[in-house]
Amino acid sequence: MNRLPYLILLAFILSGCNKPDARKIVDKSIAFYNMDKLSNATLEFKFRTAGFKVMQNGGQFKYERFFSDSTGNVHDILSNEGFKRILNGKELQLDQKESDKYRQSLNAVVYFLYLPLKLNDASVVKKYLGESKIKGKTFYKIEISFEKSKEAGDHSDVFYYWFDTKDYSMDHFAYSSGGNRFREVLRTHEAGGVIFQDYVNYQMPLDDSVTTVDKYDSLFEAGKLRELSRIELKNIVVNE
Repeated sequence: MNRLPYLILLAFILSGCNKPDARKIVDKSIAFYNMDKLSNATLEFKFRTAGFKVMQNGGQFKYERFFSDSTGNVHDILSNEGFKRILNGKELQLDQKESDKYRQSLNAVVYFLYLPLKLNDASVVKKYLGESKIKGKTFYKIEISFEKSKEAGDHSDVFYYWFDTKDYSMDHFAYSSGGNRFREVLRTHEAGGVIFQDYVNYQMPLDDSVTTVDKYDSLFEAGKLRELSRIELKNIVVNE
């Protein structure tokens, strides 16, 4: 009896059983940052020249941004009811292009702040891609895409995340929305028992516009990415 086909099938099954589960990796990363505390909490912080107040409670949410510019005092509000901009106490009548621009910029700040918690949103599709080495550390590499839904926004976006295989910290991620970007953790903050992160934000090399962002870990390892900006949070307060 030729047992070779049976052994090959058994090896294939066992290799599938040992494959890390993307959902479990994300769950362990959320636990590492203690981010479940943000599911029903109000968060206040400052980013660059703006102050933010973010509320999430079950399916209800309200994101607010406050800043002043040459036009006066601006108050942006994004909630389940939509987006509105208030200037000097009066709501502005925005066209769709303006509304989408302001809404997306506000939502992006909050989305990245709430990572990796946001990776368990209902519209998220997780895919394990294997292991990757960056600066001598081994990471689980996960692809994140989105099902088409009203809540998901631009469902064509695809993100890539690198989770430390030892403690499940989310040390890097990459995306192409608004240009190819790769982020590296700069420092961490603790507020209300939750760990938040600042990042160095990198862009594509001057001599390489063809490498896709899923391979930016290799470009980063080779020192080819260019620093674009720093994402740094100030005065973080968590109110449960």
